Amino acid sequence: MTAAATRGTAPIMPPAAPPASPPTPREHGDGRTLAGYLLMPRPKDLVKALILPVTFVLGVLAAGGVGTAQLVRALVVLAALELLIYPARYQWNDVRGFVADQHHPAKRSRGRLPGPLERGRAHVGASCAVAVLRLLATAALVLLLPGLQLGGPLLALALGVFGVAVAYEAIRSAATGRATRVPPPVRPMLVLLWVVVGAGYVVRGVTGLALATDLGRPPLLAVAAVVTLWAFGVAFVTSRWALEALDFARAEQGRLEWTARVEQAREHLLALARWLPARVPADDLPADADGDVSDWAALRRRTPVSAPWNVAAIVAGAAAAVTGRLLAGAATAGELVVPGAVGGLAALAVVLVPRGRTVTVLAGGASLAGALLLQEAPRPALAVLPWLAVLRAHVHFSAQRPSSVGRLADRVGTVLRALAVPVARAVVGRTTWEGLRDEPARPAR
Repeated sequence: MTAAATRGTAPIMPPAAPPASPPTPREHGDGRTLAGYLLMPRPKDLVKALILPVTFVLGVLAAGGVGTAQLVRALVVLAALELLIYPARYQWNDVRGFVADQHHPAKRSRGRLPGPLERGRAHVGASCAVAVLRLLATAALVLLLPGLQLGGPLLALALGVFGVAVAYEAIRSAATGRATRVPPPVRPMLVLLWVVVGAGYVVRGVTGLALATDLGRPPLLAVAAVVTLWAFGVAFVTSRWALEALDFARAEQGRLEWTARVEQAREHLLALARWLPARVPADDLPADADGDVSDWAALRRRTPVSAPWNVAAIVAGAAAAVTGRLLAGAATAGELVVPGAVGGLAALAVVLVPRGRTVTVLAGGASLAGALLLQEAPRPALAVLPWLAVLRAHVHFSAQRPSSVGRLADRVGTVLRALAVPVARAVVGRTTWEGLRDEPARPAR
């Protein structure tokens, strides 16, 4: 049985029946070696490393400056978070999803723990060992750099990252691997999963602010910042997952046809397909696409306001305006109503405009600045920055194609690997290094 019905009615195939449709072009390529994966899991996610520096800069502007020791401390925390703690968390996620990832139609381009299944025990064991070493290295930083007082921040980060990870893994296990059609029904556990994924962005962003300024002054600042970052995270992840869902689709006569199997356990992606455009305009795809939708910028066109990424972007816009106002100076709850309302309405305008979204963001920022000036709020330029950052990022990610997701991060990852490879090769020895570099698709012996 082939799962190739029209949008919204395609059944997910049972495990025994392989997909009958030919592989999409995104399947082809060399994939990742085990050594490359262990050096930098998830290079496409490196773009998230911008969150902490951005919020740190906003905190510095709010505080009026930064000292050298404070800056060095922030840089070390950033390196520990993005090169040690989060990669260890990604490795755990990839270990839990190893079997499902081997059935993914775009497994060679996703950057997950490489297969094949026959080498699963060795690859999973190596990844778990390196993840533990990363966490031990994080603890070692506290001892090696006592003057930076890293114990509190790094412990809080590790607990926050893995606390969210435990919740995410438990909910994902309960929410996926059961549906029988595409898109699957929107069940409470799926909605909860879409909400929980935003918590990781709170960990990153609040850390940046806390390293630069006192989040307790004014008192509502921490609450507004958490809401902003959480909603932004939900918007980012659900929009990206909607694009990733297109790995399971092809365009046939302008309509999406889906091919998916239960053991791929991708309901959290495929359920978002109901908010994608119903048709694929011919001028949105290259002439030689032949049904491949990996170059379709599906979210660049208008999508329903009820789509999770749009709802979250509107909430993030309102909360970002409030956060900016509080970063600029203390305010009463009544004084936060106007910037919150203007920020939310301006974010709604960005969502509703399918073309010229950058101009709409600039106009929304100007409207928010005008409202703050009328209120005689302090430092209106600073107060507008969080809103501009959140909405400009949303517009950027909404313009992505499945084939372009993570392209900038891939380039950064290439540079990091070029710097790390000589060190890693010297540590493990040339013979072991060459063994790790075996192609992941090589048959087991």
